[in-house]
Amino acid sequence: MIGFGSTLSAQKYISTNHDEVSKTLGDSNFSSSKSLFENLKDAPDFTILAKILKNDQLRRSLEKEEMVTVFAIADEAFMNLTKKSRDSILGNTRLVNSMIKFLAVPGRLDSHSLKTAVEKNGGKALLTTVEGNSLEIIEENGQLMLVDSYNNKAKILVADFYHKNGFFHIVDGFVFPPGSK
Repeated sequence: MIGFGSTLSAQKYISTNHDEVSKTLGDSNFSSSKSLFENLKDAPDFTILAKILKNDQLRRSLEKEEMVTVFAIADEAFMNLTKKSRDSILGNTRLVNSMIKFLAVPGRLDSHSLKTAVEKNGGKALLTTVEGNSLEIIEENGQLMLVDSYNNKAKILVADFYHKNGFFHIVDGFVFPPGSK
């Protein structure tokens, strides 16, 4: 399987002056002029992730990346867990921070780039996360899916939202970094 690194470096920009790009989902308007946290903090579908991103150290680790693509977990995914599982995940700060960093990939990767990588690599592409772990992406029944080493899958529900230093895509489930279970 071939990694996805060559496309990542090609996604950097020489100039940081760009026109603002915005996209609406439900009652939320997301903008390329705002950080990931600024985009999510008032969005009703991301109250849990926004609360997680209030952690200054975690937020700064994502914002320090020149360009970063984040797979954002919607509140619905958390609510689909049993209360015990949800409390177990959210009560473990180390796991939550590790999981969020596992869902962050250096580079500005839109859905077209992700689909192209999957097609060129025989149906699977490996992404390298900001912490150097491998995150697999596949296409199943026309849907892009993230897959972790435990074979957990998270479907990309809606793609291509901009934030100040990259993209974010909305996912419906959980994938975990190696060694977290």
